[in-house]
Amino acid sequence: MTSITRYSLVLPAVSFIALAPINALSETVALSVDDDQVSVWNRFVDSLVGLHEKGIAGREIRTSELTGGYGGEFAKGFTYREVSYHDAKSGQLLSRIRHEQNKPEKLQVIDVYIYDATGRVIRDYTAMYLPRGRHAPVRTFINLHQYSEKLHGFRQFDASGNRLYEQCRGQFAGHVVDLDLEDYQIKPGITATNDYQMCFGKLPDTAEKYLIPN
Repeated sequence: MTSITRYSLVLPAVSFIALAPINALSETVALSVDDDQVSVWNRFVDSLVGLHEKGIAGREIRTSELTGGYGGEFAKGFTYREVSYHDAKSGQLLSRIRHEQNKPEKLQVIDVYIYDATGRVIRDYTAMYLPRGRHAPVRTFINLHQYSEKLHGFRQFDASGNRLYEQCRGQFAGHVVDLDLEDYQIKPGITATNDYQMCFGKLPDTAEKYLIPN
């Protein structure tokens, strides 16, 4: 599936976030987050860790692990341990956490998924640190999902509430819908179309109520 500068990834029919390309990100992103974002984004991470803990509490959990390292000069030498947490009964991926392999207190990436009663992802969250320059996450994502007939769309925000991206795939009224929209492309000429409304019309315009995930 897909995500952004944004990261694209294939997961069990759920996620639009990828954990792997930190090495690529490391080569292109500055080591610091704007000072105005630091406290907000760190608070987002703390809340996301709490949401992960809440999500696995009281459930029978199946975990899987992998380890690896990064390419590129910036992240060379950094290795990680990644743990995925699945609900043992449904098989749903609840969360996934990547730490520096020999320093488990150093979080690198966290993903958390929220499902509706039918088993569809309705929200997912991500925070991502670079291996170096760890005073705040370098990327944060809040994805809000909508399902309409044979369409699946999601609207993406960061932890400051900025809308980043929208995507929709599927079929509607006998034709294929395939929308990929960066924030600057979301204009009245597009938002007024039937396709756009079927994909995104029921989603909130802001992520205000989801900025503190827990």
